[in-house]
Amino acid sequence: MAEVNRALSVGSLKTNEVLNHLGVSRASYFRWKKEESWKRERREVIKPVQAFEALPEEKQAVVKYALEHPGVRHRELAWRMIDDDVAYLSMSTVYRILLSEELMCLRRGRKKRYRDEAEKASRPDEIWATDLMYLKVGGIQYYLLNFIDEYSRYLVHWELLTSMDGHSISIGAQKALESLQMDQEGKVVAQPIIRSDNGSGYISKEFGGLLDHHELTHHRIKPHCPEENGVMERCNRTIREAIEEHELVGRYDSEETIKRIVDHYNNERLHSALGYQTPATWYRGNPDEISSARRLKLSQSRHRRKQINLGIRQRTLPLELNQTTN
Repeated sequence: MAEVNRALSVGSLKTNEVLNHLGVSRASYFRWKKEESWKRERREVIKPVQAFEALPEEKQAVVKYALEHPGVRHRELAWRMIDDDVAYLSMSTVYRILLSEELMCLRRGRKKRYRDEAEKASRPDEIWATDLMYLKVGGIQYYLLNFIDEYSRYLVHWELLTSMDGHSISIGAQKALESLQMDQEGKVVAQPIIRSDNGSGYISKEFGGLLDHHELTHHRIKPHCPEENGVMERCNRTIREAIEEHELVGRYDSEETIKRIVDHYNNERLHSALGYQTPATWYRGNPDEISSARRLKLSQSRHRRKQINLGIRQRTLPLELNQTTN
């Protein structure tokens, strides 16, 4: 707002021209101007040290870790610091620390669609979702085929295709199914439900024949209702955003780039729908064990923080109030 006001005061440009030069949307500017939240001054309120207040060294660790990981939001940041033994603080405490240091990018909430329980998978390899994503590699059109386990959000298979016909998709699906246990007849034992849209490759005779061979159920979503395949669509968005940070030149280099992105997605990225754990943990690991270890760390840190803060409070309170408290 200060930069806009400065430009309007020293030049002959109009408001819209200044906003265009600064790359600020008119909607954002006039919303800020109407709310004037940027003008509100924070009043300094001196409060006594609370029993479970974060310690100074913990606050410094949070700020340092946040600056080292600028692309991670505060919720994921809190769990990452617990796993990395940096600081053991709740998500709300991390939020308040970052907000006080002006390191929070506040966003308006959005309405989220929650799926019915009947639509959700209750165990790994119960429902697999699949979809194709268009990719330009050196000016050539490719198709990224993905298969994801809906329960764990684990990308079980991906493949870069030159065609989206039924034969190509069927070969990719067979490779994905080979990651599962097979019986003596070469059929999968787990038998996941395959969820897809109504693309030409997914309604082809080749793809249908492959599913019939493995005795798998094919659930096709309703036309023009991509939210029914929301887990796969959201994964595609995450993968695409990561791919856009790289320049795809050749097929080999592109596959290496996608491989690193998928590996990070499966084994390092903490997923909010999984209690901020990795998809690999929910797919073949033990998420309850990690949750128990996190709760233990938080409990021990909370007890330690209380003892230190109560000691500080006893030393800083006035003598009369200290005797009254005792």
